[in-house]
Amino acid sequence: MELVDDLSPIVRVGDVGGLGKVYSEWGGLITEPDEEILKTVEGWDLDIISPWRRVLPKTVFAGFGGEASSKLYVTTSRIVLVRDIDVWREVKGELTPFGIPSAAAKEIHLKELKSVGARQFCEIRPRKLRVIKKKRIDRRWSWLDLRLLSGDGKQYAITIWKTKGRDPETLTLIESQFAT
Repeated sequence: MELVDDLSPIVRVGDVGGLGKVYSEWGGLITEPDEEILKTVEGWDLDIISPWRRVLPKTVFAGFGGEASSKLYVTTSRIVLVRDIDVWREVKGELTPFGIPSAAAKEIHLKELKSVGARQFCEIRPRKLRVIKKKRIDRRWSWLDLRLLSGDGKQYAITIWKTKGRDPETLTLIESQFAT
């Protein structure tokens, strides 16, 4: 995963490009000036696609099924997810007869990134996004699906969920960060 959408600071994703800028060597968040961390929780994941009103939207950041080795930071100006690179989860979708060469190349690349201490990150600036549609489920797990619109008209569909169990307090805090 390379740095995507770097020109627009509303949603930013990447891996080694965030080392020392977004997250530290041990995976902690590097805060910006005048920014406070409101909550840090483990075991969350998210999925972002853009635009959400198209037949085949582009995946900006892909979430995984099952438990995730990740930390979600909710701050006064950002929501940041930092997760360890899981080589098997990244490569298993490409393990088809025609995809094996690309899967092998991707595996080598991801192992190199992991060896230098890189992690995958997704940074969202929720104050710059307006909620168009919201769906929340808080029964067996905590799950939030948002359809968002930026000031320049770009559309984002963001789904945030707790990979195991419920956490309604964190879900409420995440919801409160977005402008309605």
